[in-house]
Amino acid sequence: MARSSGVPSAPSHGPGRGTALRLGLALAIAFVAVLVTILVPPLHLDTSPFIHSVRAAATPVSEVARPVASLGSSLSLGVSATPDTICAAGLDNCPAGTGISRVTLSADAETAPTPYWPNVQVAFVIETTAYDGFYYHYYGYPGKDKCALAGGGQDPPCEESNGGPFFIANAQQIANEISTANPHSKVSFAMVDFFGTDCGDWDDCGDSSKYDVDIPQFIPAASFGGAVQQSYSDGTFGGGFISIVGLDDNFLHSPSITALYGTIIGSGLDWSPNTHHVIVLIGSTAPRDPSYLENYAVSPFDTCCSGSQPDGWTCEPAYTFSDGVMPNCEGWVRSQNGNPNDSIAALAHTAPTCVDSVGHTCTIDDIDLWDTPDDPLSAGWPTGLGVAGSGPGGSVVVTNAQHVIDAGCDIAAATGGTWDGPSFASCPNGETGSLAYVPHGPVMTPNTNNPTLFAALRQVGFGPVYQTLVANGSDAPMFQYQPFGSVRVAPTPGFSASCQQPSGLPVPGCQHTPTVETVNGVDTLEWNFSTIRADNVLYVGDTWTASFNIVTAGPPLDVVPVDACIAPGCRAGGSTAESGFYTWAYYVPRANLSSVYQSFPLATIDVELTGTGAPAGVGPPPLPPAPPGIAVPVAPTVPVLSPVATTTTVGVANVSLNAAAAGFLGAGFVRVSMRNKPIAMQVAAMSTAKASSKFDKASREGGGPALGRFE
Repeated sequence: MARSSGVPSAPSHGPGRGTALRLGLALAIAFVAVLVTILVPPLHLDTSPFIHSVRAAATPVSEVARPVASLGSSLSLGVSATPDTICAAGLDNCPAGTGISRVTLSADAETAPTPYWPNVQVAFVIETTAYDGFYYHYYGYPGKDKCALAGGGQDPPCEESNGGPFFIANAQQIANEISTANPHSKVSFAMVDFFGTDCGDWDDCGDSSKYDVDIPQFIPAASFGGAVQQSYSDGTFGGGFISIVGLDDNFLHSPSITALYGTIIGSGLDWSPNTHHVIVLIGSTAPRDPSYLENYAVSPFDTCCSGSQPDGWTCEPAYTFSDGVMPNCEGWVRSQNGNPNDSIAALAHTAPTCVDSVGHTCTIDDIDLWDTPDDPLSAGWPTGLGVAGSGPGGSVVVTNAQHVIDAGCDIAAATGGTWDGPSFASCPNGETGSLAYVPHGPVMTPNTNNPTLFAALRQVGFGPVYQTLVANGSDAPMFQYQPFGSVRVAPTPGFSASCQQPSGLPVPGCQHTPTVETVNGVDTLEWNFSTIRADNVLYVGDTWTASFNIVTAGPPLDVVPVDACIAPGCRAGGSTAESGFYTWAYYVPRANLSSVYQSFPLATIDVELTGTGAPAGVGPPPLPPAPPGIAVPVAPTVPVLSPVATTTTVGVANVSLNAAAAGFLGAGFVRVSMRNKPIAMQVAAMSTAKASSKFDKASREGGGPALGRFE
């Protein structure tokens, strides 16, 4: 059968030269065997694997026939053979008791992941509640809101962030700086805004939006500023910086769960696969989740729009998007309804738009603006309410503010994003905020400079995006087993293979039975990690194993290589390539654009001499009668001892040594001709120890080269 396409052919020495070399080796081996038969005493025969030694000493097949991956090697390869001692020729009548060994090949994708800079799509999700910089002071609230002084709503509020106006005025520079900070990636931008909850939930009705897409297409940085001005500033805010939001709308909690849900699923947005998806949430409120309760009784709320209880709602109502429905009571980082997938954190890992991203998740970066809702000492928390825990620094006020910070820290940590906030605040992981307080300035002409907020936006994280690809399938099978010497795949191979992901789940299309290629009469085995082209890829943590049975088809009898290989240690162990092929992994590593061959390491088995083949418990055949022959004269002074039968016999290829001894004494000297190596080795097996020469023993004890070995 022809070798698979795409694998280069082995080098050729030419038919004449190759034939002459093989014929010469065969004649030399036969001559050596005759000499051993005639000249070497049978009971002291050197049983070293001389045939193997002759092959090893001859000119080996060039190891450059197949390039071995070195610096490009990405897989951890292994080979083992169990048991490691077997009988020759697949028989079971030697001390090992079996003629079959099971070989296991393994490949582990253990290469450490490396940083990777993919193309990135960034969706800004901008909260526009009262203290985010869009406070409409028409009502003034002089009784409770100490920051809304009389004057027709033209006076600056207290601890209202200028974050909203700053973003609108500096959108182009923000996009430019994010792109500059990530020169390896092509970054594009889209935008969503939101505010308002539901009637009766500390909110009036009809003037709010839980999810408003301002820029649906992800556009290059160079176009972002103009798009923000056109769609957001001019469209949403009528060319200014204020809207109709006030203290008759929610300002301690918001529909951030709904806004993030729609952004993640891509409702109205054109998320693209093969890019990394990043969401930047900017605001200062808590989500409607029981873990982040907000108490309006200690705030300057408008009594016209208060809810039925001081605490804001803790269940985000179901919401119908143009291309999906958000479940009722969707959680923030944990589910509220018992379904573990019903939270924003879970959705960021499971939504198709997130799974299709390069990082296989939607990273959420959170920036909590410094303003009254997250500053427990702000003068925006009124005094004299007669409510326990109210006023700046009050216990309920502190809890309210901490819930805003906790929510931002939690969602960033759960999705691999970054967090930033007021410089007095910090997250459980020790990350501290970097934002300084910047006064908002006049209501109609706010201050649009905020250096620390600009730095925070410039440094938003793209999440832990790493290149986890280790080996990609190429134009030929990914794994190959090449037997060495007399080793062969057993007639009953018992093939098995497994392909596992780090999660323990099997890989789709795992090739359990190899393709068998016959080359020069020898079966080699070939596998792919997956028969599905898209899944024929190993990522960090993936593992492949394959096992099968082998036997030996001939000499030598000794420790022999199981696999043809050219990895370090293979040559010293007696293995090399066979006609240019060896046991390899063939793939495209992530650090390269061309295929490499990586050799598996060396595995060996010890092949033992077989016995008579008689069933266990059955004695040797009876002694044959002595053949007639010429009497051997014996001097009278030398007494001749009568032969004494022994109860212990050693079978040597169906020749009884007792019978031979009787023949020597009674019928004269009969020379035993050792015509081939197998018989010679069996004669040497009279010893209970493994057959070897005294020269071998001396060599092993002294550590020097063997004497008397045919090397």
